[in-house]
Amino acid sequence: MNTQKNTIVAIDIAKMSLQIQIGKSAFELLNTPRGFDALIKRFVKLSKPLVICEASGGYERALVRALHDADVPVAVVNPARVRAFAKSEGVHAKTDPIDAKMLLRFAKNKDLRLTERPDEAKEELSALMDRRNQVSATLTREKNRLEKEPLYTRKFIEESIDFLEKQLADLDTCIAAIIENDVALKSSVEAMKAVKGVGEVTAHAILAYLPDLTDISRGQLVSLAGLAPFNRESGKTKIKAHIHGGRAKVRKCLYMAAQSAARFNDVIKEYVARLVAKGKPYKSALVAAMRKLLIHLQSLLKKQKLELV
Repeated sequence: MNTQKNTIVAIDIAKMSLQIQIGKSAFELLNTPRGFDALIKRFVKLSKPLVICEASGGYERALVRALHDADVPVAVVNPARVRAFAKSEGVHAKTDPIDAKMLLRFAKNKDLRLTERPDEAKEELSALMDRRNQVSATLTREKNRLEKEPLYTRKFIEESIDFLEKQLADLDTCIAAIIENDVALKSSVEAMKAVKGVGEVTAHAILAYLPDLTDISRGQLVSLAGLAPFNRESGKTKIKAHIHGGRAKVRKCLYMAAQSAARFNDVIKEYVARLVAKGKPYKSALVAAMRKLLIHLQSLLKKQKLELV
């Protein structure tokens, strides 16, 4: 996106505060609805304001929602990209004012992709899937502890496991209700589950963590999911390409789906076998299968989206 005609508003977001940089002007507001209102009122005096902020572990969500409600364009960027940019500029110090200034410089030097207004159902689905992942991870740890705990502590772990299993079931019920009550989400889940190897959890994760799946290119999708292999070559030195970055929550589910598909999906099974026969390590072949599955799912959902228009 060309930002030359916009007034860039860079915001470094903390739990309680917003550090704002507009040109050479800097100020701080609270990360609260009152702070959002005060910020948006200042936009009246600006020419085509465009906000840039980092994904901050969820602390940015309320602000982004308020900006969308006020029809202010906003770009939420990956903090790792901004940090790498800062280091490339020779800036190693890290404070809220410095981070806000660096965001402003980043916005002026890089192409920005606007963050679309989140769909309410997908936003709720994403939050529930986050909680499901937390509960599932904790449940796994508790079950592992149970295997080696002495008798006098087993009771407490078993009670914890019962509680977590109930909460996991309740979360699955809530997620199923969201899918059932949204025609587009329901048809998307059904389309993905028709692909052998792809189950409900994988379908839900893709919808929750790749909400713009049908609006980006294949290359962008693969990169966003962290499935793009990066070459590392210099002169005669050649290091095996590895995948890097991206959305780990999607990648984890896709890995399980690819393992299942490599056994029961004839297309993926043949694809993986062919790569292994050519000398590819099995795990590398699985990663390739993950890419193939994801691109196929994107194609299915794009076709479905066109049919619904």
